[in-house]
Amino acid sequence: MANILDRYGIKEVADVTFYNLDKSTGAPTTPALYLDTLKVSTIEQTAEEAEARGGKGNPPLIIWDYGKEITVTLEDALFSAKSMAIMFGNGSVKPYTDKIMKTERFVATKAETYVSDGSQAATTDWSANYEAPDGKLYKKENPKFYTADNEPLTGAVTVGEAYFCTYDLTVKGSVIEISANSFPGTYYVVGDTYARSEVSGADEFFQFIIPKAKVQSENTITLEAEGDPSVFNMNLRVMRPADGKMMKLVKYELATDGTDADEEDAVIIHNHALQPANDETPNAQG
Repeated sequence: MANILDRYGIKEVADVTFYNLDKSTGAPTTPALYLDTLKVSTIEQTAEEAEARGGKGNPPLIIWDYGKEITVTLEDALFSAKSMAIMFGNGSVKPYTDKIMKTERFVATKAETYVSDGSQAATTDWSANYEAPDGKLYKKENPKFYTADNEPLTGAVTVGEAYFCTYDLTVKGSVIEISANSFPGTYYVVGDTYARSEVSGADEFFQFIIPKAKVQSENTITLEAEGDPSVFNMNLRVMRPADGKMMKLVKYELATDGTDADEEDAVIIHNHALQPANDETPNAQG
């Protein structure tokens, strides 16, 4: 039983795991997402209240609490395809093999005529190949050229004028499809961190358990040239499960005695053949 005089501090961010819910029982099943690069993980509880007032000075006499809300905010330094799918869609990530379209700006250096397939594009500022970050060249497919006024380019270009080219690249990867009727789902969520004892200064296990958490749909990705890199926020709203226990906070220690890491059983490796019996009779190979 916990000593009511024990006091602890909590500082360390939690590692959080999302589990899918069984469709018939609501119990946790397979892991859906594991987050171990969080910068911030916060739990906030709010509620509304009604009160009865009366007597001299009209002080509050009875207070009723209702409308409890528990929210969890997770701020991740990194993202994965799965975390992005859970944040913005229904959690589904599909393989993607298709073409993507890119647009680039260039300045003409020679008065040449451009044709639709890009075979005649004599300018030092435009190439028929795309140079990727890996240093390799990839063919620009279906290039089409436009003037600065967004008109299709016909005839010769004017030296010194800026133009645009749109083209396709064949790619492979993954895709997250965000449709008008796809929204984040509901998960069983567990967060693991530590609570530090005031007396010993030692860290002890601390875990929060949320049987039913709905991922909120509001999300923002910030893309900027300066400053810190973008963080990825995931907001959860805690729902009431069948037993009414919306969240559990568990400070625990392992129930069984462990072994010291430096006292593992030694493994003896023999570099010679052993006799099958402890006698002087040679074995079949002797």
